[in-house]
Amino acid sequence: MKKFFAMAFAALCLIGGSLAFADDVDDLLAPKQDTLTRTIVPEDQHVTNKTAKVWLEYTPITDEVRAYYTVLAVSFDQGEAMNTVLECLRDFQVQNQYLKYKYLRKDSVKYSKDDNNMRWATYSSQVKFSR
Repeated sequence: MKKFFAMAFAALCLIGGSLAFADDVDDLLAPKQDTLTRTIVPEDQHVTNKTAKVWLEYTPITDEVRAYYTVLAVSFDQGEAMNTVLECLRDFQVQNQYLKYKYLRKDSVKYSKDDNNMRWATYSSQVKFSR
């Protein structure tokens, strides 16, 4: 009788282990979703200042974009930064066939210093696109 229970227990463990492995194989064979955040530097940055640069951080799984505009703090103009970011977001919207977007949080401006002791201003905006 003990041998029967031992064999039944071994068979049960073997079947349970193979089912757990089958779930792992299904997960491996399923198509992967793109969860990485991509940094995109627009070709046409719409900037008028030579020290300014714009880049976008795009997360495809959530359709969120964080836009950054960096310029020397001496020549920072918030209106120009906002217009530049809006133009870059419109270009991104057309290229990726999105219909509209909404702001996720209020735009912000942060100041920092680099190694050469120069002050930089960074204007950032976070939006969510929808199809």
